[in-house]
Amino acid sequence: MDNGVLILDKPKGMTSFKVVEVVKKRLKAKKVGHTGTLDPMATGLLALCIGRATKIAQFLTDADKVYQGSITLGIETDSYDIEGTIIEERKVPDGLTLEGLNKLAKEFLGKISQVPPVFSAAKHKGVPLYKLARRGIKIKKEPKIVDIYDFNILKYEPPVLEFIVHCSKGTYIRSLAHDFGKRLGCGGTLSDLRRIRSGFLSVNNAISLDKLMEKGPEEIKGKMMPVELVLSHIPGILINNKDAISIAKGRGLSLVKVLGYMQEQLPDFSKVESKYLRLMVRNRSDRVDLVCIARWPRFDNPNEQLEILRVWNPN
Repeated sequence: MDNGVLILDKPKGMTSFKVVEVVKKRLKAKKVGHTGTLDPMATGLLALCIGRATKIAQFLTDADKVYQGSITLGIETDSYDIEGTIIEERKVPDGLTLEGLNKLAKEFLGKISQVPPVFSAAKHKGVPLYKLARRGIKIKKEPKIVDIYDFNILKYEPPVLEFIVHCSKGTYIRSLAHDFGKRLGCGGTLSDLRRIRSGFLSVNNAISLDKLMEKGPEEIKGKMMPVELVLSHIPGILINNKDAISIAKGRGLSLVKVLGYMQEQLPDFSKVESKYLRLMVRNRSDRVDLVCIARWPRFDNPNEQLEILRVWNPN
């Protein structure tokens, strides 16, 4: 299998780009891309798309995430993490309890506004902020809205607290740590971070980079997951072979047909919150193959065509 997704446990101290570079060289692959940057200090799940699987990377990036980490209270840094330059130190309030910290954490649930750290992969005129910041140019980006589904403080041993957070894509955990410290009045900075889940992908199924490098290219390919499996966080419907051929040839599919499939296979589709829809077909070996990824349909005008975002042809 030359096209698929490799689930790695990224080591501390490496950039996501460097991991991609190492794996690309090891596999002698033309195309390798990751599905969501992890800071050099962070560890954990990093999904790499190999070969033609890079074409579906954006749909993996959109998945929700779960992180575990720690926040050191009483200090603020310019990067919002422990590797940055300390810009302010304050006394940590006495009497902070796990119960009180979790009460504050609940106030961050739901849609919140975040300002990306000046040392981040967010871009200004096409240039990552961290590259500008290293040159002394610190750009303050406009706030953006992210979703915090769950946020719990697991342990508190002054001045360090440990947490777990379930959030939408694009959430800056460094900004969350910074804002949490601000609300406590003493400041805080992210001192450790590990991504443990992305969509349905878990770090428990990941392989370390060291172990991966011990294997030959063919063994590594054997560790790759097919795109049909890694995209299973996106709601899907099975279509017939005739409609699959129509899509493959660029003729698309009418919303009337899509509605019929969805009514039969996704009876509660009106309650589903998704940006995308997977269309699949059963092959002669009775396996399910991905046909395409489409925009989640709106049926304002059922005479229209389904908006196809990516047709999948692994060959």
